[in-house]
Amino acid sequence: MSSLSMKKVRGRALNANAQNTNNFSMWMEPLSHKDYPLTHINNPTNNAVVTSNGVRNVAVAQPGLLYNQARLDISGSVNPTRWTTGQIINSVFLAGDDPLLNQRDASTNLSAISSGSIARYVYTPKFNNSKIMVEYSAYYVITGNAPLNSGEDTFTASIKITKIGEVEPVNEFIIGRRIQHFPDSGFPGSGTRSSPMLPIMGVYTNISLENIEFTIDFSSTNNDKVKFYRTYSDACMKVTEIAL
Repeated sequence: MSSLSMKKVRGRALNANAQNTNNFSMWMEPLSHKDYPLTHINNPTNNAVVTSNGVRNVAVAQPGLLYNQARLDISGSVNPTRWTTGQIINSVFLAGDDPLLNQRDASTNLSAISSGSIARYVYTPKFNNSKIMVEYSAYYVITGNAPLNSGEDTFTASIKITKIGEVEPVNEFIIGRRIQHFPDSGFPGSGTRSSPMLPIMGVYTNISLENIEFTIDFSSTNNDKVKFYRTYSDACMKVTEIAL
């Protein structure tokens, strides 16, 4: 003790006691944010993540990730099995010439027709309690003229649902319809006096994981025909599944 006065020794002891609550030794290194073994963990798992702020905390392992107002960075894919109401479960966009959009007709453009199917797509739901929205649009040209002194021309587009795999009878119904009218103008040819056939949108409430075929159908009340274009830039379909 020859090189240290009693006053200096007493000062170091008080300082060590303030920095080390257990006071094992007045020369013990103060607790810091260095790497220390993790203790006092209830039900620890390999996925437990603990952030130290210098205070002794108790970390409890949870069955899932619980984050609130925190950024979560994931380098891999995420495959959820539950969704909150209004959350987008899945979204599919198909250009007009996509083979999946016209599985029964390989042609890029349809010949002028007075009725028939414009496009078809089979969708597999990701969830059995969802709302499925279907949107379709395409460029089309109507041949002929509006009637003269004989009523009006009417052209109808619709979205039809077919549940694949159901027990007969097959469940088919319409979830969307658009009608375009060309009234008698007293002159050969006239402009439409209504909304156009396309784009068209419909929604279906889904309760199973069975495949669903969406068909865009067309019909007219006269012999005037319509030519639909289905190239990459002329047509498209979007299917969006949303949790209920």
